Amino acid sequence: MIVAIVLAAILIAVCTAIHYGALRFASQFVTPSRHPGHCLAVAVAAIVLAHTSEALLYAAAFWVAAQDLHVGDLVSSASNDGTPLTFMDYFYFSLVNFTTLGRGDLTPAGHFRFLTAMEAFHGFLLITASGAFVLQIMGGKKPFAS
Repeated sequence: MIVAIVLAAILIAVCTAIHYGALRFASQFVTPSRHPGHCLAVAVAAIVLAHTSEALLYAAAFWVAAQDLHVGDLVSSASNDGTPLTFMDYFYFSLVNFTTLGRGDLTPAGHFRFLTAMEAFHGFLLITASGAFVLQIMGGKKPFAS
């Protein structure tokens, strides 16, 4: 359990830094009073890139946790023939979990349950922060302006 807690803490710290950096970087190219459409496109592109990168990082951590650290695993409800899951399955699960969609076709087992709960909680927070960023732009404000 300690490994899962430490891994979750590292993932939260790194993904939060990535997210902050992406929003801060995007805000340099945003001047809503002059080019509102351009600003929205820049913001959405930065947010999509940030969220995808963060989910990919969680997927890589899940993969390492399952394959090397033996913290837990993902169990597929669709495939009972013993076919091993691929990295793309872990990435798909991470995206579904990060967005709190929770389809249920892959189920975490062992201490993966803690890791996935933390990803869903963290993903919700980051998606909310992204929404606030976009709302500032749509309101004609420059995010991170002093």
